[in-house]
Amino acid sequence: MTDFPFSDGVQEIDDAKQLVLDELSEAVRISKQTLVSWTDRGLIEASLGWGLSDLNEELRLIEISPASLDFLRSFAGEYREDTVSRTEARRLLKLIDRNQVQRLIRQGSIKAKKVEGETRVSVGSVEDYLMDLEGPSEN
Repeated sequence: MTDFPFSDGVQEIDDAKQLVLDELSEAVRISKQTLVSWTDRGLIEASLGWGLSDLNEELRLIEISPASLDFLRSFAGEYREDTVSRTEARRLLKLIDRNQVQRLIRQGSIKAKKVEGETRVSVGSVEDYLMDLEGPSEN
């Protein structure tokens, strides 16, 4: 990951950067749901808020420390290449019914492969699926 293609969505705020959540999600290719979860769980040093665009539309903002932003830049690719169990995929997708994950695999919505006899789900495909569900931002 190199530079983020942010337009005017970046502002220096003290020691943190305030970014539009949609733009950060697209730049690191990690769903907004995951970024919000990581923020809520304290896995990244960030806080969430709201702002207004130049067109007076609400925007979901994330104020993130430079260290966390650097971490996301370096970690995102590795994270997307990882594989997880179907149980962990259910947690990432926030699904309760275990058959739903199997259905998504059969439909080709998420990718899975056998690793040492166990079905493992591609985290990148889960993130892509979540980003598709989130669709273009209509904040």
